[in-house]
Amino acid sequence: MESNQLALAHSRTYTLFSGLYLNGLTGELLPIIQAVPELAAALPNPFNPDQAAADHQHLFGFNVFPYASLFLDPTGLLGGPVVEAVQEAYRAASFAAPATGESADHVGHELGLLAFLAAAEARAWEEDRPAAAAQWQTRQRRFLDHHLLPWLPPLVVAIRQQGHPFYTALVTLTLELVHAHRAGLGETAALTFSLPPAPNLLDEPATGLKEIAAYLLSPPTSGLYLGRDDLGRLARHLDLPAGFGDRRPMLLALFHSAASHDRLAALLQALQTLATEWERAYKEMELAGAWQARAAQTHQFLADLQGQILSKSL
Repeated sequence: MESNQLALAHSRTYTLFSGLYLNGLTGELLPIIQAVPELAAALPNPFNPDQAAADHQHLFGFNVFPYASLFLDPTGLLGGPVVEAVQEAYRAASFAAPATGESADHVGHELGLLAFLAAAEARAWEEDRPAAAAQWQTRQRRFLDHHLLPWLPPLVVAIRQQGHPFYTALVTLTLELVHAHRAGLGETAALTFSLPPAPNLLDEPATGLKEIAAYLLSPPTSGLYLGRDDLGRLARHLDLPAGFGDRRPMLLALFHSAASHDRLAALLQALQTLATEWERAYKEMELAGAWQARAAQTHQFLADLQGQILSKSL
């Protein structure tokens, strides 16, 4: 495939994926999706636009919030330096994200920027401006390295954990596209990513259930992403109430319920199993070594915590 055709293919695919993450599966996009075998095979049959909209809202508005800051900022909060850095990248490329009401670090907007950059590269090739095309490729490489690739692994695992066939297929294709695109841009040997040090809560006398919950709910700290449905499944597995509302009060309620029913060790064991699943998922991905190590560290933290609880009960 010629350079301009490859860049144009990247742009069109990123545009499609951007729209699916931002707006969900719509009747307007259905004919395009049916031409992509991997996505077509995962389409609900029959297709119901109202159910598709509800599924999108349940996944991305209720469970897995697809924002870089929630996966990369240790505070676990939306906004902050992560969003500011993404916005600066948009300004430098003269890219205006569509006014959807979503934060700039939404995965759909980040894919939208890559579509914009790849389209600019394609135009440069078509106009026989190889130097300009190389500059657009450099922008793509830098954005992938510094903004999308660092948080794509946990986003992929988090979405797969929800078990929705279509979005599992979408996020799997997204991962494949991004890795293939990045490999084609060269200089992969220089690609590295590290996570901030995780706190050693077991050495802190003031550590309580609140601190442990915050640790587990912060992806850069724990290497995991626990959505509301994930917490609900844990509660049902242990036959415990998990409460309602946001993830933090849900997890705290689950911890308190486990403690009051003498099931805290069982909850920690279930969380260890979940951490192992995440570790294995990362192991199968490229460029996810830092996340794999962090999930393994969390597994050890939970095992040590469980050991302390069991020793105190003897």
